[in-house]
Amino acid sequence: MTDPEPRKPEKLSYEPLPESYKRRFHFTLAAPSFIYPDHILPNALMLAPFIDEIELVLFQSRSGQDLPPAEEIRELAEISKDRDLTYNVHLPIDVSITDADKHNRALALEYTVRTVECARSLAPTTWTLHLPYKEDFSDKASVNAWQKRTKAAAEQLLERTGIAPRFVSVETLDFPPEWIESVVSRLDLSVCLDIGHLIEFGYDISKTFYRFKDRISILHLYGDVISGRGHVGLHRLPEAHLPAVTNILSQFTGTVCLEVFSYKDLKASLRTLQQIVENPD
Repeated sequence: MTDPEPRKPEKLSYEPLPESYKRRFHFTLAAPSFIYPDHILPNALMLAPFIDEIELVLFQSRSGQDLPPAEEIRELAEISKDRDLTYNVHLPIDVSITDADKHNRALALEYTVRTVECARSLAPTTWTLHLPYKEDFSDKASVNAWQKRTKAAAEQLLERTGIAPRFVSVETLDFPPEWIESVVSRLDLSVCLDIGHLIEFGYDISKTFYRFKDRISILHLYGDVISGRGHVGLHRLPEAHLPAVTNILSQFTGTVCLEVFSYKDLKASLRTLQQIVENPD
């Protein structure tokens, strides 16, 4: 018995993007798998004709509800092959492999490994990893202990999954970006430069870009973070940060993910991105 054919976008009752941006830029253009209020597969079907890559948002690992079933993974692989599409995977954020509690760390590692095994066959371009810090930022001893935990946890993840280190991208979060420098250097990991986080927490965008330039495999780009809404469209990017973002985009050739979570914000973000890249002045 053969596998069923993937559902076609024309059978889905969502508004498509107005134009295709596929292979338009010198970088790989991505968007999350939650643009339309539906599961991953319908989002992939709708987005595949318009962008280069989809960020598979596998945020919630405890319930397993974010993990696509095997049949859906096979359909996503078919879409990749037929529609000239790649994937990257955002690993879970509801657990922490750097948790101060040993039991919680062990559980988090199991959930994260399970997520990797689920999506491994899609050959993601990168696996984006959160290494959250939840303690006192001014306590040097706590920071040092966390850095030791991050190194040990990342080593365990690499060992358990067999992922090549450069395919794991550690995301810049609310802590100073330099805190992850020793870990990514020692283990030869990549970096996910979340420009929105840098803006939100007051870190220098350009300085951080050049600090990790040779390791950055993916950028997360959006306009701002609004309470209750999360990431909003790139058209809401504070004007003061536009020169730095324009300069970074002019040099970067990896994946640029417009990490917004609605059709309206993605549509506006694409127009803004095109303007920034094609008409930088």
